[in-house]
Amino acid sequence: MHLTVYIITAIAYAFAGCYVLYIFFFYMGFRRLKAHNLKEDKELPLLTVIVCAKDEKENIETCIKSILKQDYPKEKFKIIAVNDRSEDTTGQILDRLSANNKQLQILHLSNCPKGVSPKKNAISQAIKICTTEYVIATDADVQHKKGWLRSYGSLCEDKVGAATGICLYTKDEHRSKWEKTWQSMQTIENLSYSMVIAGAMVNGFAITAHGGNMMFRKDLFIDDNALKNHIVTGDDSDIVYEAQRRKFKVLFNAHPESVVKVVPENKIKDVINQRIRWASHTMKATMPVVILGLTVFFFYLAAIFLPILAIWDLEVLPYWGGLVLIKALCDFFYMNLSMKRFKIPYKFRNLFLMELIHAPFIVWIGFYGTFGTFTWKGSSYKKTLKDK
Repeated sequence: MHLTVYIITAIAYAFAGCYVLYIFFFYMGFRRLKAHNLKEDKELPLLTVIVCAKDEKENIETCIKSILKQDYPKEKFKIIAVNDRSEDTTGQILDRLSANNKQLQILHLSNCPKGVSPKKNAISQAIKICTTEYVIATDADVQHKKGWLRSYGSLCEDKVGAATGICLYTKDEHRSKWEKTWQSMQTIENLSYSMVIAGAMVNGFAITAHGGNMMFRKDLFIDDNALKNHIVTGDDSDIVYEAQRRKFKVLFNAHPESVVKVVPENKIKDVINQRIRWASHTMKATMPVVILGLTVFFFYLAAIFLPILAIWDLEVLPYWGGLVLIKALCDFFYMNLSMKRFKIPYKFRNLFLMELIHAPFIVWIGFYGTFGTFTWKGSSYKKTLKDK
């Protein structure tokens, strides 16, 4: 083997070794993850649910109604729904719902300060009128189980700063078998994030959270450090990082009632755009998270790049096969274990198909999320508003 090819291969296997260690780290945390007991009504704290919505006329009513139907004591929770500059009938729908529900308070926003992320501005404005110690955040395209609020209320204690749970992308009807297949692949790919988040959190390492399914303390916002407002997305990550910075516990909500259903994107190009948006703030995360992300990125890049070296040296092909095998075994082991743990049905065929495209997909998303642009609610952004 040529010396240059040998060095590149050795570096690739160093990244592979890190990947194996990461999976083992997540596994050791995940195996200790347990569903907590739910509290009785008298033990539950006061809660405020914040829902931010922009042009969500198709989903907002279903979302709000699923929150109003919670088995949580009605006198102990309220909802603040933020109509964030909607150009459709979202505002009218919310006003109609609030007319018949005293628990629902509507906040209409007509503008967003220059240089501030619209979503983060909406959250901050809702926090200003929130009167409870604990806040539950969700999105307008989310549906909740009846015990969802109780699962979070039962986690509230003085040392807990934030918590998050699973967002399950699911669609009842599909236009074709192909759409059913790629939608299933999208669900599996998104669940992989949840499973990694879960395993890491149990070990005290907060990577990120799901903004559509999380809880946090209001006092994280006291000095306005909880959100980096110039970074377009990543409000969920900002909050858990701030909770850790203040030495609070950050928990993964493993109770079955905490799992929420999310309306998935309908087109592959929209899935790609969504993942680019999620990836856009990775390099703005904490240093341990950045190191984790870069290590995985370069491992996946090596798995793509190594066979190209066969043009100069065919001896590299078996080593490339080893990299692919290492990734596949780690992924199949962890995903199979975690989805069985949460009783989430899946087809191995779709998991296999996702594995085939996973490395190039993540490399492209990571690269474009760092250097490219994405669209969100009708506007085009880079990772920060300073980059617009």
